[in-house]
Amino acid sequence: MDAGIVTTHIPPAKGYGGVSVTAAVLTRAWAQRGHKMRLVASDESINGHLRPEHVKLGEQVTVRLYSCYGFRRWGFGLGAVPELFKLCLRAPVVYIHGIATWPSTLAAIFCTLMRRPFMVAVHGGLMPEHVALIRQQKPHKWLFYKWLTFPTLRRAIAVHCTSSTEAQGVRNVLGENARILLVPNGIASSDFYVAPYPLGEGVRLCFLGHVQQEKGINAFIRAWLKVRQSADRLVIAGRSVDGAYFQEFQDLVEQAQGAICYRGYLERDEVMVLLAASHFLVLPSGLEEAGGMRENFGNVVAEAMAAGRPVLVAKGLAWDDLESLGAGFVFGRNEASVCEVLNKVQALSHLTWEQMSWNSRQYVEHQLDAVKLGDKVWQVLTDRGQTSFPQLLARES
Repeated sequence: MDAGIVTTHIPPAKGYGGVSVTAAVLTRAWAQRGHKMRLVASDESINGHLRPEHVKLGEQVTVRLYSCYGFRRWGFGLGAVPELFKLCLRAPVVYIHGIATWPSTLAAIFCTLMRRPFMVAVHGGLMPEHVALIRQQKPHKWLFYKWLTFPTLRRAIAVHCTSSTEAQGVRNVLGENARILLVPNGIASSDFYVAPYPLGEGVRLCFLGHVQQEKGINAFIRAWLKVRQSADRLVIAGRSVDGAYFQEFQDLVEQAQGAICYRGYLERDEVMVLLAASHFLVLPSGLEEAGGMRENFGNVVAEAMAAGRPVLVAKGLAWDDLESLGAGFVFGRNEASVCEVLNKVQALSHLTWEQMSWNSRQYVEHQLDAVKLGDKVWQVLTDRGQTSFPQLLARES
């Protein structure tokens, strides 16, 4: 075993996108390089428990799934204790996806006690606004962070961040000398096909993600309703949780009188069809004033670009240079800026869109190649202090 991998959920688990997808892509990339790994995760999925044979990460990866039977989002199950203990005891180095979940916290504690080298990818858990929200409104969780999360992070080889905003969030809580590796998430672009320009009238937008406040979708809809033209359409796909925010969302959908279609959770093939039928993907995370935004990267942006779809994205994530790349538009986190960008989109020519589509795909192929970016992370993960970390950080970032 060259490394141990810990994640709360792993594909094909449904309903737990971001972190689980990243864990799978990175592990597959390392497996392609011939690295031998053992992965521990919960068997949780919203449509039934997984079995190891369901998880396809390559022959180099041994998968161990423990039973999850409580606090499903955090992957709770006592079977994690022996599995993670054995992993941390035997693996020469451990890579942990996420913080403050049951398996990620246990793994960090075991590695610290055993003096086993480990790296942590915080996956948005320390975004500045998210941390501020926890400090103000969730005192028990803040104590958890102070007593368990922060002390173990300080013992890590490095904290893997995917955007400068996320890195600043880590520095805010760990100090300016925090060991941070800044490498974006990779994408296996060969898994995505580029569909031609969607024909028909109007501009078709799609949103892929949870219908929840931190994603900012309701604020975006309110702006879109003010400037949309009669043939424009917005399709929304993703899980929802009953509550005031989802009720507001349903009211906005009704107000649109058929211009908004809510599809709920979609399978992977259905997502590809939806992207092919859309002109732009939208990621408005952080648009709500009280959202506690924790979007560190936005895998869905990279996936849409791999499918040749330009993107409309809120400022402050990993995509602030999107316009300079000619791959979409960035809007400020206010209604006026959203409306301004939507007006630009409505005036866009077919030829300009084609160029943006091409630029999007090219950027993913050349800058977000999963294997090449995985090599950068692996170098620091397995270096174990043999080279000066600041030099490595400067080179890798």
